[in-house]
Amino acid sequence: MMATTGRNKPCPCGSGLKFKRCHGSILAQTGRQPVDSLARGTLHPKATVTNVNIVGLPGQEQQLHLINQFVPGAKRNSAPIGGAPGLYKVTFVLGRPRQHEVPERHVSFAGGLRGNSHLAITKPAFTPPGNPDATEIRIYGGTEDGNFVFTGFPNDRGFLGKIISEPFVASNRQDAEHKAYRAVLPSLSNWSINLDVPLDVVQRETEELSTGNIQTNILTSFLEAPFAVAPAVNLQADFRGLASLYREALISNSQIYTFLCFYKITEAVQARRKRMLRAAKRGGNPYQLPQEKLPSSDPEVVTWLNGIFPVRPDWDAAALQFAIPSEVRGMEMQDVIGTHLKPLRDNIAHALTTNAGDLTLSSDELLHSQQVSHLLPLIKCVVRRMLKNDFAAAFLTYLRDDGTFIV
Repeated sequence: MMATTGRNKPCPCGSGLKFKRCHGSILAQTGRQPVDSLARGTLHPKATVTNVNIVGLPGQEQQLHLINQFVPGAKRNSAPIGGAPGLYKVTFVLGRPRQHEVPERHVSFAGGLRGNSHLAITKPAFTPPGNPDATEIRIYGGTEDGNFVFTGFPNDRGFLGKIISEPFVASNRQDAEHKAYRAVLPSLSNWSINLDVPLDVVQRETEELSTGNIQTNILTSFLEAPFAVAPAVNLQADFRGLASLYREALISNSQIYTFLCFYKITEAVQARRKRMLRAAKRGGNPYQLPQEKLPSSDPEVVTWLNGIFPVRPDWDAAALQFAIPSEVRGMEMQDVIGTHLKPLRDNIAHALTTNAGDLTLSSDELLHSQQVSHLLPLIKCVVRRMLKNDFAAAFLTYLRDDGTFIV
């Protein structure tokens, strides 16, 4: 049977909250499908798809942990919630861009997904020369962590759908995911650049073989919104540019590109403020820079978020922690940009634009991707607050800072 354990232990997702206040409450909230029915060994999607109430912010990558509960007294019941040293297996599910295998707001374990890509590996899509009856491909990856072997499986049409590692030793589930990601992603990048096809990992799932406990990454859906906005107005040119950049960030499949779009908005707003301050000094006109400080307590965070999000989820504890992490609460926003956001932006920018020297960031490194994923909710909130402060005549004109609506 499947159940959650270690309710008072830190949640493995890294939110800093106890498991019972974070992802440990997900399955208990669904009330739609018993967890026992989520069979993981079948290849039929409907056998594993369930609708769950995900904690956190819309559009955010998170982890769903499933912990097995064995017979009372079994030693495996006391296993660390994040996994113990031992053997692990990691599965990567591929998908074609903007094509989703399960309905929105639904989750499936990897065993219930067939996956998809533009890479044909077996019949009927492709007949491999010299091995026409091939049913899978073998992938070998060597890193500083050792040598790894993966098997690539086709979907019904013969296109690469899933890649599954052979068992290997890791310290815990996070360590296993990092090692497997580093070992297999360079092969996908190599195939992608040679064949000019996108090879996108849409879901990662890591299983601890001694307990069967798993973690799978999920991307929370955006909220549906009513068409309740102010009529079109004559928007300023600089606001139009920032609005288009924000929309690009939301529709991108790349978290790195999303982060860069959001950071560019912060740079543009800061540059605009400097221009306005200089112009005000030359003309002898009063101009005061906005006083922007992040909230400190959870109630303050709720009010602060309500003032920049007209369409809101129920702000659970995880959402508050993801939006304004503990380490930046109470800080001036400009300090947060300089000490937390700019170093990551510089790391990305150097990797993409520097003419000489080693690359400092690769999207094939899960650790780098997780840094971006961790800071995305924060920078998104910072951007919305800056835009509201600087473009009050165009942005959220109907929403007060305390979250109440102007009728």
